[in-house]
Amino acid sequence: MIKKIISLFSIFAVISLITFFLVKLSPGDPAENYLRASHVSITAETLASTRKALGLDKPVPVQYMNWAGNLLKGDFGVSYSKKVPVIDLVSEAIVPTFQLGLFSFLILLLTAPILGIISAVNKNSFIDYIVRALSYTGVSVPTFWLGYILIIIFAVSLKILPVSGRGGLENLILPCITLVTPLVAQTTFLIRKSILEQMEKPHVENAVIREVSRKKVIINHLLRNAAIPIVTVLSSNIMFLLTGSVLIEEIFSWPGIGKLFATAVRTGDFPLIQIMLLFFGVMSVIVNEITQIMIKYIDPKLRLKEKTGM
Repeated sequence: MIKKIISLFSIFAVISLITFFLVKLSPGDPAENYLRASHVSITAETLASTRKALGLDKPVPVQYMNWAGNLLKGDFGVSYSKKVPVIDLVSEAIVPTFQLGLFSFLILLLTAPILGIISAVNKNSFIDYIVRALSYTGVSVPTFWLGYILIIIFAVSLKILPVSGRGGLENLILPCITLVTPLVAQTTFLIRKSILEQMEKPHVENAVIREVSRKKVIINHLLRNAAIPIVTVLSSNIMFLLTGSVLIEEIFSWPGIGKLFATAVRTGDFPLIQIMLLFFGVMSVIVNEITQIMIKYIDPKLRLKEKTGM
């Protein structure tokens, strides 16, 4: 347990280093961005005083240590453009993004596994061809194009759904469909592949020969053994639902993390960019750890291996 905690802290330290230096290497002068956002004329004097006030006149290693030290104290900096603590902006934007991600993930859970299993157990049938055709289409269609087409059809022409913004459940429909469509298509392919691989295993063939019911074969032999790759694929999609929502939130004016990040990049709001990159990195580690715990719970061999230290 202690080793795990030390390992996580080491990973977080590396993420903070990468985040800091990625922003440092990006084009643009933070002092200029700050003055521009503050509507102050950019002169040699104002640049010099701003760099000193922001600590940009110090060596880069010192800047990093100061920034990391402030993070440990809970000080994540102040937004150049909004003039408020960046943690307040991120906290406000997290809820809409999690709401969009949660509903999209529920759609994914309710569609991709079912489609993948049906397609696999009915290989080369009419149903299989339909599912594969829909999956190919879902993977191939550009997300931004799909979003605009859905807006034109359901919001502009039919006027049955809102164009953009956050409100009731009806506001979630178009963004969720746009966000989750490529994931459903991709995940369906992967689940179908995992099930087909299991169907070629001897224990499945023996169950079929013994005339075990189709339901029991699917549940006890196919799903149980294909559970690990399925869980891995589904959990990897969680990060896409968070980070991949940048474009979707821009298209539908959804006030979440993605839209906030896009605005921060456009305005060169370095403190906001840093904290959001850090957020994405930390969330990635957390999702990965949860996935590993779930995999160990599913596979008794992994739990035994961890206990015995082998």
